[in-house]
Amino acid sequence: MKNTRQYLPSLINSIKAHPFKVVFVILWAVFVYQIIMAGYRPNPFALRYMDSPEPQPYATSLVVTLNVIMLLHLAVLVAIDCYMRSRWKFGLMLIVSLPLMFFFGMMIMHAPPALVWMMMWTVLACAYLLLTCIWQVCRYLYN
Repeated sequence: MKNTRQYLPSLINSIKAHPFKVVFVILWAVFVYQIIMAGYRPNPFALRYMDSPEPQPYATSLVVTLNVIMLLHLAVLVAIDCYMRSRWKFGLMLIVSLPLMFFFGMMIMHAPPALVWMMMWTVLACAYLLLTCIWQVCRYLYN
């Protein structure tokens, strides 16, 4: 019980010190959940144009692939955040996230529901990082 008491104040202080990072990770977890649950929904394009049978199986390979890509994306962003001390690290995070957004953006027209959620995550991550970069530039120019 002694370790729990020491751990909770440090966790609370970390959340207070970095609220935007905590919100980013919570949103990441929400989108992982949405991708997992979207695997149960049928692919409307496959039903309409590919004559797929009505009770479609769970899209296991797609869901696992998308979650691995999201995990690797988050791992790269965390590595940049931890090991780069420059104030412009958010710009590098944005540069890392943009190719992912453009890659998944080209597949959005006939995408299954899980891929749509992945695309929404990449757009949200890029928008968050872009706003953070703009905030950093404004803060730099103000000072």
